[in-house]
Amino acid sequence: MKLNRATWWQMSLAACALVLASCGGPEVAGEAPAETNTASSLEQAIAERGEPCACVVENLEAMSGLLESLKSTEKISAQEINIQIAQMMLPCMKPTGNMESDREYSRAMGQCDKFTELTDVMSEVKTEVQGRVEEEAASDQARNLDGAKGASEVLDKLKGN
Repeated sequence: MKLNRATWWQMSLAACALVLASCGGPEVAGEAPAETNTASSLEQAIAERGEPCACVVENLEAMSGLLESLKSTEKISAQEINIQIAQMMLPCMKPTGNMESDREYSRAMGQCDKFTELTDVMSEVKTEVQGRVEEEAASDQARNLDGAKGASEVLDKLKGN
């Protein structure tokens, strides 16, 4: 069960990270046709997802609200947090599968004024989730060892004594 929670958490954050990480990718000097394709990819992405800066602002509000609720709630599991993140993340932030379009939209988001604030809030959410995962793992381990303390008690429990 610990592995499932951690895996679910990692997959959720990986999806967020992929979208955000592609914003700062190196620019490749291209030819005019490549620039045209880039422009059309961005236009297509905007038509499908909406304006990048509006997406950043809306996701900043959603993730800030999530972070605030996480800090005020102690009894929510890492898995429940991941479900909330998946539900709160707006469709404009989710990859579409068209790598060029996703990349161009992410780059456009990276140019928005509030983008740094969004990445900061998402980093705080990540830290909060990591803390919960670690707490849950320690709790599960303590439960599995029936509260054994010290090396000799742990070894005795593991031996089945």
